[in-house]
Amino acid sequence: MKNNIYIFDVDGTLTPFRSAMTEQFLEFFDEWSKKNTFYLVSGSDLGKMSEQVPQHILDRADGLFCCSGNHYFKDGKEVYYNEYKPADDLLQFLQETLLNSQYEVRAGNHIEDRGSMLNFSVVGRECSEQERKDYFKYDLEYNERETIANLIMEQWPDIEAALGGQISIDITPKGLDKSQALQHIMKEQPNKKYFFVGDRTIPGGNDYPLAKLMEETDNCSSFQTGDPADKLGYLQTIKILNDIGESNEN
Repeated sequence: MKNNIYIFDVDGTLTPFRSAMTEQFLEFFDEWSKKNTFYLVSGSDLGKMSEQVPQHILDRADGLFCCSGNHYFKDGKEVYYNEYKPADDLLQFLQETLLNSQYEVRAGNHIEDRGSMLNFSVVGRECSEQERKDYFKYDLEYNERETIANLIMEQWPDIEAALGGQISIDITPKGLDKSQALQHIMKEQPNKKYFFVGDRTIPGGNDYPLAKLMEETDNCSSFQTGDPADKLGYLQTIKILNDIGESNEN
């Protein structure tokens, strides 16, 4: 229904973690996306988003919010870009955290400066699928990422640090998180019903600020695909969209 505006996280919501959209999901979403208005809001930059989502799906989206909403593209053109230059002491803290972590595997690309945000990972974004699974299991037991994120926010009150995906932390200036996308979408598409689907909508997750704002705003709803440990969370997105469609028909 064109009266509905859909907003999607990417990793774990439309795709497996750091992987391309599966054939099974694409078969559904290819048809669904022809009939609906939607936006993508990802912690990743446009390059990584393009690796996971087919170009023709990206082209159908009404807008692409990258780097937690800090870099926005519409109709193939840049609309805005919030440049962020992290403080030297924050970068030093992350380097020391990397050295001091009890987790032993280091796969490379641990502090990724995306220009408008930082992404930090102890195991590193160059990790294999098995290394990703191993670190996520470790983090579930020891809550390393949550501890690091809390330390960052305690020492730098003007910074937000939120868990993203399975292995990393998204670091942005306070207020410049995924929630900023909603005001732009509501200006572009006024007087609609707005639905957000993400896998990290609980407190501490990088989808939480947007999900929280959605729940506080009229005509807005948010949905979580399930436990972030479930690598098949993107399949729950199909059920969520079908349920919304059925409720609109009743």
